[in-house]
Amino acid sequence: MPLVQATLATNLESMEPVDNEADAIDNFATAFDDYFQGSSVIGTPVSGTTAAAKTAMKGSMTGLLETDGAAAITAGVIAYWGVIIPAVATLWVLVPPLTVGTPPPTLAAITAALTATFASNTSGKLSLAAAAATVAAAIHANQLGGTATQATLPSPTVQPIL
Repeated sequence: MPLVQATLATNLESMEPVDNEADAIDNFATAFDDYFQGSSVIGTPVSGTTAAAKTAMKGSMTGLLETDGAAAITAGVIAYWGVIIPAVATLWVLVPPLTVGTPPPTLAAITAALTATFASNTSGKLSLAAAAATVAAAIHANQLGGTATQATLPSPTVQPIL
């Protein structure tokens, strides 16, 4: 099962409103991690733990409420993938095994996409559901293109992380 944009939108819409950054970061990291649980390589779902990736995300999202939410989310997503990539062999257990991963090439573009999305959501006075859907679309579009290399003979095969 691949990553599903609607899952992320539902997770974002379901986040509890909070009045402090630590809880906001925890809510977002949980929403993103739950979304990432739907990822797969060659149809094989995540079977290892992503707890370390979630922890890295939370530690990288300083400024979510106070300075630049788009940049904080981008930093969190990049940190998350930074833990996922070296752990591909333990997250997706395949035979032959995965040996190396590559993150999606457009992770840094999340900031610009979210900045525009936040402005559009605010000016358009979107409902919570509609705003969550547009934020999910901006993030999801930049989650595509990650790969993992499978140790097949005679040469390794690059597989998409979906």
